[in-house]
Amino acid sequence: MKLNDKQRTLLVGLVAFLVVAGLGTLNFLKFRERSGLTAQIERYLAEEQVATAKIKQIPELREKRAKLMNIIDEYAEILPKEEHVQHETFMEIIDGYRQDTKVIIQKAEYVKVKEDEKAPKQENFIRHRYRFKLLGTVPDFIEFADRIENHTRFLKVDAVNIKPLGTMDESGEDLGEKADDQELAAASEPVKEIELTVSTYTYSRGQVKKIGS
Repeated sequence: MKLNDKQRTLLVGLVAFLVVAGLGTLNFLKFRERSGLTAQIERYLAEEQVATAKIKQIPELREKRAKLMNIIDEYAEILPKEEHVQHETFMEIIDGYRQDTKVIIQKAEYVKVKEDEKAPKQENFIRHRYRFKLLGTVPDFIEFADRIENHTRFLKVDAVNIKPLGTMDESGEDLGEKADDQELAAASEPVKEIELTVSTYTYSRGQVKKIGS
């Protein structure tokens, strides 16, 4: 089929349009792909910069870690050993500070940690708490508590609750059945019922242990 001049012109124009449209679409797709690659490259460059910055910090972080380890070691030196916080041994230590103060230890118990505080850890500082029920005068108790906090190993008074019990004369009267001890009978100050909570820590490096176990 022969085409006249007008038809040939239209055909040439259509072919040219399709070629231009095709090239335009191809360029658009290539441009979009290039934009995506450029954005990805920029992300990689940003990540590289962050990584480079972190790498530069490694010597400083190592130095900080070494300092922290030294601090931990220093703290560990002033903490009691595991055997020193066992009930019988710990009671002997506390009773030694009670001597000559006329403070009476009525009850002593280990305070267990809550279940949600128990978690396996590496390099543990493990807290140990004891609660005491005492009888004594405030001056004697202050002396007793001061001796505890000046212990050669770390001990800390966490809480104190002082309740009035009564006033005792030298004969030991007016305190009821709770105050028939000879040490309290000699007190001239009002005798109090005192609840004392004391805590300390032990440290075990590199062992998986449960707090309170």
